[in-house]
Amino acid sequence: MDLRQLRYFLAVAEELHFGRAAERVHIAQSPLSRQIRLLEESLGVVLFVRTKRHVELTDAGRAFLPEARDILRAAERARDTAIRADAGQMGRLSLGFTNSAIYSELPRLLADYRSQYPQVQLELHDSMLTPQQVEAILQGKLDLGIVRPPVASPDIELLPFAREHLVVALPAGHPLAQREKIDIALLAGEPLITFGRALDSSLSHRITRLCNDAGFHPRVAQEVGDIPSMIMLVSSGMGVALVPSSSKNIKMKQVTFRPLAGPAGPLTLTLALAWNGSVESQLRERFIALARKRLSCQLD
Repeated sequence: MDLRQLRYFLAVAEELHFGRAAERVHIAQSPLSRQIRLLEESLGVVLFVRTKRHVELTDAGRAFLPEARDILRAAERARDTAIRADAGQMGRLSLGFTNSAIYSELPRLLADYRSQYPQVQLELHDSMLTPQQVEAILQGKLDLGIVRPPVASPDIELLPFAREHLVVALPAGHPLAQREKIDIALLAGEPLITFGRALDSSLSHRITRLCNDAGFHPRVAQEVGDIPSMIMLVSSGMGVALVPSSSKNIKMKQVTFRPLAGPAGPLTLTLALAWNGSVESQLRERFIALARKRLSCQLD
């Protein structure tokens, strides 16, 4: 039994006439009759009562008819699903991102993607720093990531889609909060709240180099796992933090944000879409194309 025989059976069952059924499926009547006999032999039952003037379904044929329809519908759905998946219109797409990406273009990008590809299941992984995302992408655990360059791996391709500046988060009563801009050299000796060293944050590495270039080594007062925790600790007066300017969207009392001044500032930070260029994926390419479109609209 194959799908072609089921289609022939369905045509005869609905027409109850071999000649009209043959025309419907675009074959001669003799091959159609032969295929129906082969189907009956494979099933071990008679499906039609045939006379020169009359064709009628047997009890077995009537019972088989709805099952045959279901099989053909399921086969058509399976075919359609495969085509749509191959075209990147359905399936599962896994995306990792840093917490600070929440305050960027990412929410609008996700909303656009969900609107255009509602049958794609988005699997989101938050609170992932850049090194964790890069490793997950290379291992095939993530299709895409929202990272902060630079990225060392030659297999990782990047599409920058958001830029911002590094700013200083200070307790509202801090003396430096009275300044419009802050030279990073003024932070020498200040208790600094930063990412834990075990997290290997690319942002923390840039901040350390920035401080070293200004002639001092940062005095780390507290290590945390995400930017909202940094802002909370700044609010409690435990220290200051160097954070992306999008962190201003974290509404927390007793925190003042000031831009950097002097040779060190403003330092531009980039958020980029990252993926493994050696792996092909239509699902992923649809997402990247949408990100490029949003980026071009911003540039316009």
